Amino acid sequence: MAWMTVRKLDHAGRLVTAYPGRVLHRTATSIALETAWERLPLDLGYVVLETGDRWVEFFYADRWYNAFRIHAADGRLKGIYCNITRPAEITATTVSAEDLALDLWIDPQGRLTVLDEDEFAALPLTATERAAAQAARAALERMAAQGTGPWAQEVTQMEEPLEAVVGKLLLQRRMTLAVAESCTGGLVGHRITNVAGSSAYYLGSVTAYAYEAKEALLGVRHATLYEHGAVSAETAQEMAQGVRRALRSDLGLSVTGIAGPDGGTPDKPVGLVYIALAAPDGLWVEQHIWRGDRLANKAASAEAALDLVRRYLTEELAASTAR
Repeated sequence: MAWMTVRKLDHAGRLVTAYPGRVLHRTATSIALETAWERLPLDLGYVVLETGDRWVEFFYADRWYNAFRIHAADGRLKGIYCNITRPAEITATTVSAEDLALDLWIDPQGRLTVLDEDEFAALPLTATERAAAQAARAALERMAAQGTGPWAQEVTQMEEPLEAVVGKLLLQRRMTLAVAESCTGGLVGHRITNVAGSSAYYLGSVTAYAYEAKEALLGVRHATLYEHGAVSAETAQEMAQGVRRALRSDLGLSVTGIAGPDGGTPDKPVGLVYIALAAPDGLWVEQHIWRGDRLANKAASAEAALDLVRRYLTEELAASTAR
């Protein structure tokens, strides 16, 4: 499953935030991504964003807006948030959009609210830019009134979240999973337990942040930590083996890294993450370097960790079927 980094910029092109998104659908001029609200709840007045909400985001290289379809963790539609932006820049690995302050909110009943008109009026835009933005607003208002819009058409192609896919594969293989987390701080376990019935295959996790916790709870060797560091392939492997041993699971998954914004060095930059999987038939470790902020790096690490389990289980299931 392909993933990309979403970069939200202000009207002057300055980075405001960045986070990972999983690609659902792509054309020559547009892309649809699935992302998650992993922050604390935020009450905006017209909607409350809650940890675990699922977002389907639509960006366009030829339109002056983007749209976000927001679902609660149980799948219920909360509404659609539309940003007036300059056309998005969509590359092989990133989506960047410059926000022009003006926003529209469409509730589940189709009622529309226009937001931040004063901020939009104060922006130093050219007459051409302002006219394009106003035309985008009018187009969104028409689609809201008609109950149409590109988001309504493309969202049907949404794939299941990785934690649901992994859960089904674990059930098929009759295998159990335990997780050892450091830089993700419990995010992998949080996502797994968002799936109803996950207790059938998920045994639990150990969030071991400090060296002492990695040694005492996971059995990571003192020499490994002090020779290679907490953020290393060697430590990730021993964490995965340790949590598998401690919880007596079939699979042990681990994540250790530098989420940022501080803590990086020339040899180990911010965003460096190691993910390991210990299984009955082997041990695997991967290195990633993310480029987002702290929350984006944590979210990308959790996504990559779940995807490592998915790939292992998919290959294991295929091999079992072939035997």
